[in-house]
Amino acid sequence: MNILIADDEAIFRDYLRQALDWEALGFRICGEARNGVEALELSERMKPDLALVDINMPLMDGLALTEELKKRYPLMDIILVTGHNEFDYARTAIRLGVEDYILKPFSKDELVLTLLKCRQKYRDTLEARQTEQADRQLMAESILNRLISGEAAEPAERLAERLKQLGVKLGAKHTAACIEIDHMERRWNESAERQLWKFAVENILRETMEEEGELLVFHGPEGRIVCLRQENGDSRTSRAGLEGYEKVCRYIRKYLKLTVTIGVGTCREGVSGIRRSFEEARQALQSKFMLGEDRVIAYGDLESPGAGTAFPADTNETLAHMLRMGDWEGLNGKLEELFAVIRDRRLSLDLTYVACMGWVSVCLSHVSEAGHPIEDCFGEHFFPYAEIRRMETSEGVKAWMKSLFRQALEYVGRHKQTRSAVIAKNARQYIEQHYGDPELSVEGVAAHVFVNPSYLRAVFKKAYGMTAGEYIIHVRMTRAKALIGGPLRLSDVAERVGFADPGYFSRSFRKFFGVSPSEYENAAKGSKP
Repeated sequence: MNILIADDEAIFRDYLRQALDWEALGFRICGEARNGVEALELSERMKPDLALVDINMPLMDGLALTEELKKRYPLMDIILVTGHNEFDYARTAIRLGVEDYILKPFSKDELVLTLLKCRQKYRDTLEARQTEQADRQLMAESILNRLISGEAAEPAERLAERLKQLGVKLGAKHTAACIEIDHMERRWNESAERQLWKFAVENILRETMEEEGELLVFHGPEGRIVCLRQENGDSRTSRAGLEGYEKVCRYIRKYLKLTVTIGVGTCREGVSGIRRSFEEARQALQSKFMLGEDRVIAYGDLESPGAGTAFPADTNETLAHMLRMGDWEGLNGKLEELFAVIRDRRLSLDLTYVACMGWVSVCLSHVSEAGHPIEDCFGEHFFPYAEIRRMETSEGVKAWMKSLFRQALEYVGRHKQTRSAVIAKNARQYIEQHYGDPELSVEGVAAHVFVNPSYLRAVFKKAYGMTAGEYIIHVRMTRAKALIGGPLRLSDVAERVGFADPGYFSRSFRKFFGVSPSEYENAAKGSKP
């Protein structure tokens, strides 16, 4: 914490400098001023966090200096130091918003206590700002993901307005890109490791592309990095933009010793065009299974632009969640649903193979994340792409895909019955049985399975990819969504899933799904014939 001393007496400035072990207390004297004018000049250069100001100084006294500092730097703390014990000074100081008022002579202990109070306030303020910034970033990332997925009930323009309120301004035209680290699931088993490498890739992306225009970089669905680039060009992908992404690939290969594949959509107008460009980028990225990795794939260069698998952006995340939960019935139904899309849309075998390779990667990741070698589960001679290519019909691919998911699910299940896994499973069952209890809490679940809450959070996160508290919310929101639109009133639905306060239920539902319960109910009723 940087401190400025403003006092016209050199002896007193020397005394303050030597009276305390400033560094040990977490402070640094960044400047000394003989009067208020010098103090203002130093404040402009040094940006101190705290100023020790004497009231009686030439050119500009301490009160005038305090008033000017508070105008320019509202967050700066100021401690007035003076030999005057008049009430008017104290009253003026309080009005100006000083942190404290110390009378000469004072003891070192008195000064230390005042400084420590300021330091704590500074740390609390800094932590609050960092938390607020992190929250704003998470909120912006959530809204951006809903914007590119198109799953939010709110119109794109409304989402853009919410982003603007968070300090994220969209342009008139954008080009979307999807960046995927090649073989990420096989390279790193730990999620934390993947996040670190993705952060490194993002840094190179921003530094390399900063001259190409305004960028929005965030974590998108399926573990990929998404980049929205503001454009001034036409509706085609600009060659300059593609060259920038090709440079990104080269730098990542050179400095990080790994490769990435980048799918790039075309430039689209308006906020609603962002999702279209993102879908194009996603489809271009999927083509890496046919065109190869470690390259930039422009949607406009594909042989069949516009052809797509029409699968939701969170398909892989849904399959991964069902695997973690050991939900074979859900997996079987989801695979039936996905292959029904393949059949009804009459997708080509090539497009089917591309989609299936993404689903295969989900299986491989599930086994790897459980801490087991891939070859132990599927055998040393497991070459999924070659096996899929040998099949000539979507029905054959579906049967093979189901057997693969069943094999991964059963293998991990057989090797997962450690004590921590049993605790996590019992906790999960307890949550599913008691989610309607408004008193249900992580502490209560932990008591039921005879462990402390911190340990439960750790083992539950490892087993299912989310904490026990997050799973309570997940179960409640999923059950509520299934009930809304039926014969129950919204207040009854709230009570049924463990919310005593309907207002809190409504806020939680909106935070989880992006729409309020009443909006979802109206949409559900409107979709019924």
